[in-house]
Amino acid sequence: MEAEEGERMSRIIHMCLSVRGALNWSKAEMKRMAPCIEVEGKQLQTADEVKNFLLDELSKGHEVLPSGDCDNFDWKTGCKGHGKQEANQENP
Repeated sequence: MEAEEGERMSRIIHMCLSVRGALNWSKAEMKRMAPCIEVEGKQLQTADEVKNFLLDELSKGHEVLPSGDCDNFDWKTGCKGHGKQEANQENP
């Protein structure tokens, strides 16, 4: 998609989580993150569950995990970006 005159292209890139980085978290950090992770409809509750989840993801070849919905996600590098056109405006 090419920007027309008076418009500019911007890019949205969704955040992701490094699986290997998260495996370096302390048990307390993993336990705090547990309620944010849902597996098969069940929220995780313990640090051990989080660690096992992360190890399972790594065994699938997933280096990063999406932080939300992303339809252009690569499990090795993360969000590949989403183009977005917007009107070119002077500081409103």
